[in-house]
Amino acid sequence: METTTEARLSTMGENAVNNQHMVGHIVEKLKAENIDSVRFEFCDINAVARSKTIPSRHLKSKVNSGVLFPICSLTIDPAGRIVNDHIFEKYLWSDMVCYPDLSTFTVLPWMQKTARVFVTPSLVGDGDQVTIDPRSIAMNQIQALMEKEIKFFSSFEYKFWLVDETTREHVTTDKSIFSTIRLSKYQDFFNKVSRNFFTAGVDIGCIESEYEEGQFKLPMEPAFGIEAGDNAVTFRTGLKEMALQEGLMASFMTKPFEKFYGSSGHLNHSLWSLDGKTSLLADTSRPSGLSEIGEYWIAGLLAHVPALSILQAPTLNCRDRNKPGTFAPFNATWGYDNRTCAIRFKENGGHGCYIENRLGSSAGNPYINLAATIAAGIDGIDRQLPLPTALPFNKSSDDDGIIPPGTTLIPTDGEDALQALLSDEHLVKALGSEFVKTFEATKRHEMKLLDDFSSSGASEFLWARKLYFEYM
Repeated sequence: METTTEARLSTMGENAVNNQHMVGHIVEKLKAENIDSVRFEFCDINAVARSKTIPSRHLKSKVNSGVLFPICSLTIDPAGRIVNDHIFEKYLWSDMVCYPDLSTFTVLPWMQKTARVFVTPSLVGDGDQVTIDPRSIAMNQIQALMEKEIKFFSSFEYKFWLVDETTREHVTTDKSIFSTIRLSKYQDFFNKVSRNFFTAGVDIGCIESEYEEGQFKLPMEPAFGIEAGDNAVTFRTGLKEMALQEGLMASFMTKPFEKFYGSSGHLNHSLWSLDGKTSLLADTSRPSGLSEIGEYWIAGLLAHVPALSILQAPTLNCRDRNKPGTFAPFNATWGYDNRTCAIRFKENGGHGCYIENRLGSSAGNPYINLAATIAAGIDGIDRQLPLPTALPFNKSSDDDGIIPPGTTLIPTDGEDALQALLSDEHLVKALGSEFVKTFEATKRHEMKLLDDFSSSGASEFLWARKLYFEYM
């Protein structure tokens, strides 16, 4: 059995070598740019960023020693309450050692003299490996795909709500999507947001006014591998911080308001050769426009839609989103440029084609979304699953006359969605049974909170806003 010290050294692995190579350069950058502190940050299971701020003078020592967080901080609910899962029962408040990944180091221009680096939770207790970290799970699936000589190229596009921080009133009060006048009132704010993110390494592709009151979208440009997930986490936290600096509040809660459509968190992705030069998704010589691998990939996603739905739209509040006529999918269909389907294929000619996984809500954890999407796609490739018939661009997925026989529905009940995940043997194995048990515990924690609140007769949306709106 490894000693704790031996386990610590082995778990650092290649990342430690990379860190030692980079640390000198980063120390010099901190001095040159007069950076006072560095956040050591991770993304918990609920997509909430949690961190410790380390004075810059201590960076070098923390690269070697890591920083400590209680392992239960990976699973606490958005408001910070403990989830009594098997991890908490085993370790209580025991610390996990978290080592920085210096490849993620960036200066945050919207924060005064502050930089940030993502950390990897590694060890807990007597040297046990931490197996429930969403970022690590995503990296495992990215590596599994690369072992098939496929590189994952992706980006997230999140809708979000923008309200006055004090009154919580929407910054716009109409539903005029893409309205120039509607957006122009906040153009200076969004220009600043875009500039700051670009400086921090996150490239905003466009700025959009969305359908609902106070609803906007800033899709990101794609990146290979884990960088897309890292960009999404940087975006979610940074946007909330910049909004607060302007007396506003940004929220990625899915559906705060009963009569409004929800907010989505789509994952746009494509498959490439390891050198990043050749698309493995498209084949214009085939009737579908997809390569054989591309067909297997989409078939894999469709086969796992019920389980994916709770992994990628995880809160109880998300379940109210998946209904006909809501701009959200409600069954396991795919189609060409069809926004009513769960999986939308954008042809765009050869190398420009991509898949839009529309299952995700804005509240979803980007790393979990990445990991689950890749795991489902790999299963389609491994089993060479047949691709169901596509829906054309001009037909709706609620048209019973064109839906392929046996098409599954997306669960609209939290318990049904959870059971779909627990019974999905492939995803449980791919993501890890420890992680799935922890994920289940967080959902049951939410269910109990809702049950306790509902006994008062108050609105479920009021409960959801109190739990999710400020923190997500």
